[in-house]
Amino acid sequence: MPTDLPSSLADEWQLLGTRSGSTSVLVASITAETTLYEPVDEPATASIGAGDLPVRSLFAVDLSISPALSTIGIAPEAALSKAAPKAKSQFVDTVADDGLTVEETRDVLEFEGPNGAAGKWYVLDANYAVEPDRAPDSVDRIAAEANVAVWPTAESYGVAGGVLPLESVAERADDFADGSGLELGLDLDVNPERDRETIATLVQTIDLGSADAAETDGVLEDDVPDDAAGADEPSDADA
Repeated sequence: MPTDLPSSLADEWQLLGTRSGSTSVLVASITAETTLYEPVDEPATASIGAGDLPVRSLFAVDLSISPALSTIGIAPEAALSKAAPKAKSQFVDTVADDGLTVEETRDVLEFEGPNGAAGKWYVLDANYAVEPDRAPDSVDRIAAEANVAVWPTAESYGVAGGVLPLESVAERADDFADGSGLELGLDLDVNPERDRETIATLVQTIDLGSADAAETDGVLEDDVPDDAAGADEPSDADA
């Protein structure tokens, strides 16, 4: 079932939809359900996109694994250095089908999850594909940013974050210098600091502690970076 929004966001954000996926790794069966949210008062945001993901959006992932990690001798906090980049990569692959292309990892931050556990926060530079019929030929994409936070829970990992615009179509196109872009819904309310605070509120207050699972593709020893110094440093390859 969809993950509920924290009460502090419920009046301004609404459910957009959910996506589920499952796979198996070794003896573990893994299921991930991603819940997407969109702003209540900004339908134009969704209409400019070439995909289904609004350029301003929030998401939370409910992960479940059977048997539980503790049953097979894996402590979620001990495997964070492998699980976090895997979860981030899975997000990048998922949104690629919705017109959001991640260019590189701008930053990797340490943060305290809603349960007090130490987690990883990825800030990703991205570009967002615009619906051709909604923009001039000179503008097919706008700059965007994605944030993916991953932290260990009792038996699994919490994953949540969001996407935000860094510019609007109207800012990019000379055709709308007269302000007509506002009437067409192309002059997005670009406010990165506000949107980052909203994402932080989601991450710090979302209730994912009851999940008993790992990320969609699981954690494979040979499939993720080693826990070495510098493994989480931003790079083009890490995107």
